[in-house]
Amino acid sequence: MSILDPALTPVATPPPGIQSNFIDPPSLMSAVIVGTIVVQLSTLPFIFTRAFVNITTRTVLPEDILSYLAYGAFIAQNTLIIINSTHGMARHTWDVSLATIVPGTRMYNIIFICYTVSGGFAKACVFLQLKRIFTTVLKGLVYWVIVGSLTVNAIAYTCFLFLYLFTCWPREKIWSPFLPGRCMDSNTLHTAIGGLNTFSDIEAFLVPIFAIWQMQMELRKKLEVLAVFAVGLFAVATGCVGMYYRVLVLTGPDVTWSLTQTAIVCMAELSVVIIVGCCPYISRVIRQLRDKNTSRNNHRLFASEASIAHAPNPRNAPCWKGDIEQGVRAQNKRIVSSPTDGVI
Repeated sequence: MSILDPALTPVATPPPGIQSNFIDPPSLMSAVIVGTIVVQLSTLPFIFTRAFVNITTRTVLPEDILSYLAYGAFIAQNTLIIINSTHGMARHTWDVSLATIVPGTRMYNIIFICYTVSGGFAKACVFLQLKRIFTTVLKGLVYWVIVGSLTVNAIAYTCFLFLYLFTCWPREKIWSPFLPGRCMDSNTLHTAIGGLNTFSDIEAFLVPIFAIWQMQMELRKKLEVLAVFAVGLFAVATGCVGMYYRVLVLTGPDVTWSLTQTAIVCMAELSVVIIVGCCPYISRVIRQLRDKNTSRNNHRLFASEASIAHAPNPRNAPCWKGDIEQGVRAQNKRIVSSPTDGVI
């Protein structure tokens, strides 16, 4: 009786006319690297924008901490996906050996733990931010919709985190499949959390629309505010694409290939959600830069006023001062009434 060599035994039988290739097989490694670079370069400027506002205002809110934690878990997820792909998990299933699939499966478990942590923190950040922006002390319908969404998502992501932590019992069975114990179907778990992620993306997109439409303001102003949250539509789109690839993992024969595609889409999902949480800070940075320019112009005008006050005809001074004060009052009134001012 011959003994199989795990390093030379494929996980699945190749399709007719194709042979297993363990030397130089087709791989999604390039797509993983390019995808990682794109999502990191897309997300980092928004994280820097949030950090800039935190530093300049010397204010750090709970949602800021959640956003940074989500980004940290996001970096860990991206790094582990690259490592796992380097070790051979970005190939077709029939080009993956039994010796590769066991540690690769363990790594994917950790990857999806990072995904769950990052997604949970990112969604909590978004809903806390919506609560700060759109609710008042009256605690109306909008308040309870946001609080309910925040609570349900927190419970759901916590449950999925524990399910990933204890996919197998004992946990060692994940990387030692011959140990006695029980395991859940991890592919079904991937599909379930994909459904949760897509649902919460849709929820996070619709809640601000509902909240803005309840506000008493001009239609033009409503559309301007909605534009800030329109990026949430991209989160919905990537969530739907992610569900498609998760279904392929669940039903298709080429599990490792589809799982790598799912991992790439998961990176895009988290990137967009983190960006959604940072978008309101862009208007704050623009406002700070505008106020800085206004302050600089006011300083020049006051200096001009002082020189005019010492001139032979000082009657021009009150005119300059009144214009400046009126402009500052109008600007402050507009800023205070802005719906996005509650971000900080």
